[in-house]
Amino acid sequence: MKAQTAAAAADHSGVKWYVRRILANARADDSAVVSGFTVGLFFTLCGLYTFVTILLPTPPGFRTGWVSAIAMTAVVFGLVVMALPWDVVPRLVRLAIAPSAMTLIALHNIAAGTDGFRYGMFFFMVFLWLGLCEPRGISLAMGPFLAAAYLVPLAADGASDSDLSSLSYTMPLYLTVGEVLAWRTQRLRRLQNRLQQLADHDALTGLPNRAVFAAALRRHCVSPDPVAVLFLDLDGFKQINDRLGHAAGDEVLVTVAEVLRGHTRAGYADLPCRLAGDEFVLLLPNTGPDEARMVADRLVQLLAAEHAADGTPIRGSVGVAAGRGLDAAALLASADEAMYAAKQSRRAA
Repeated sequence: MKAQTAAAAADHSGVKWYVRRILANARADDSAVVSGFTVGLFFTLCGLYTFVTILLPTPPGFRTGWVSAIAMTAVVFGLVVMALPWDVVPRLVRLAIAPSAMTLIALHNIAAGTDGFRYGMFFFMVFLWLGLCEPRGISLAMGPFLAAAYLVPLAADGASDSDLSSLSYTMPLYLTVGEVLAWRTQRLRRLQNRLQQLADHDALTGLPNRAVFAAALRRHCVSPDPVAVLFLDLDGFKQINDRLGHAAGDEVLVTVAEVLRGHTRAGYADLPCRLAGDEFVLLLPNTGPDEARMVADRLVQLLAAEHAADGTPIRGSVGVAAGRGLDAAALLASADEAMYAAKQSRRAA
């Protein structure tokens, strides 16, 4: 009884793991995961449809047992493929699915009586996947496999020259669908990446913006590792804007951004961001307060070596806050307060 209970629990756990994997892949943005999940879904749908074709009127030579076995193979293969971690699977393994799919289509064509109207859809699904999910040129590279998978069943069935010559219009059709889709998908993906870049980055400096910083800070604050925030506010920036104009002020902001980018530490996931106006932050993961102050002192020195258009040195006040397991908003507020304290001290001096 205990053994049966343990087996049932293991089965239930396996089903839960599989469902989690499927849902994770279905929601993923990684292009490799999207491609792997899509081809797995197409395999499953085509396998299920193949079962439906058994119930429809069939052509001469239709072998129900063979077709059922091929349909089951497609469904099982598709269900497995949908759950694989495609972000770590080599790209060639994923692309090898296309020749495998066309081999299975060829076997189906032999078993189903070489009815072109019946099996032509499956070739279309292969190139629909390649066009939607893979780069341009992949569909063309699959041309030889398409030709073999299309012609071998016809030749094995003793098809006429007229039937064999149908490849001259079906093959260009499939390849065109794949390549045109890949071209359009590539353009849409570039546009999407551009929109994402605009949404996540400051247009002037190119640094990540407040939203990106806030999300990263929340992630690090819930981890057990220490995290530090450097809050930088430029001194005298308004005077530079008033005296030299906004263009010169923008040049100063761009210079500060370049200094922040160059001040990130090798081997660390330091994140420089522009919050607003002349306010910048530098997120320092796995960093305690002492090391964070050293980074802040070095940052002030690097800024002092830079100058505005009229030769005025660029100066800034930096506040430091660090800890572990802190509230993200409280940590940023502490860094902000420390920055104002440093600014007051500089003015008093």
